[in-house]
Amino acid sequence: MEAQDSGPIGRIFIRVGSEEIDLAGSGDEIVATLGKILKTDTWQSALSKIRKARDSAIEAATISALGANIPERGSSFGHLLSSCGIDKTGDVILASIHYLRSVEREPNTPPREVRRLISQTGRWTEEEVEKWNLSLYINRMIEGGTTGRGKGPLLTYPTGSEKKNRFVVLTDAGLDYLEDLSIGE
Repeated sequence: MEAQDSGPIGRIFIRVGSEEIDLAGSGDEIVATLGKILKTDTWQSALSKIRKARDSAIEAATISALGANIPERGSSFGHLLSSCGIDKTGDVILASIHYLRSVEREPNTPPREVRRLISQTGRWTEEEVEKWNLSLYINRMIEGGTTGRGKGPLLTYPTGSEKKNRFVVLTDAGLDYLEDLSIGE
C-alpha cells in the first residue's frame, strides 16, 4: 500500500475565553476553515470582548498611574523615547502624538500640547522645541514624507474631523514605523 503525500500538514489551536479553534490539515484547508470561523458572530463577539477588556485595563492603569502620580508625564515619555532610541525631531513629534492619543487618551493634540510634552522630558528646553516647525513636520507626515522611509502617510485626519493638525492620528504605517524604531530596525 502506498501513502499519498497531500502536502504539508499543519495545526492551529486558539483558545479565547470559552471559544476554541483546533484545526489540522494542509495549509489551504486551514486557511479556508479559519477564514470561515473568523467571520462568525460568535468569534467576532469574542474578539470584541477582548478589545473591551484590553481598553478597560489600559484605562484603569492610566487612572491608577495618574492618581498615584507615577511617573510624571514628561519623565514617562522621556523614558519611552530613550528606551526606544527615538531622537530625530520627526520621530519625536510622531511619538508624542501617539503618546498623547494612546496613553493619555487626548481627543486632539494641538501643537502647544505636543511641544509641552516634548519639553517636559527635559531633553529639550521650551525654547528649543518652540523653534521646531511642528506644522511642517505634521504636514509632511500626512503626505508620507519626513521619516516614513516610503511606507506611505504616517498621519491622517480621522473621518469627519476638520483638516487641522490638532486632529491628526497615526495611520497603520505610522504605528508600524514607531514599532520598527522601538525594536531597532
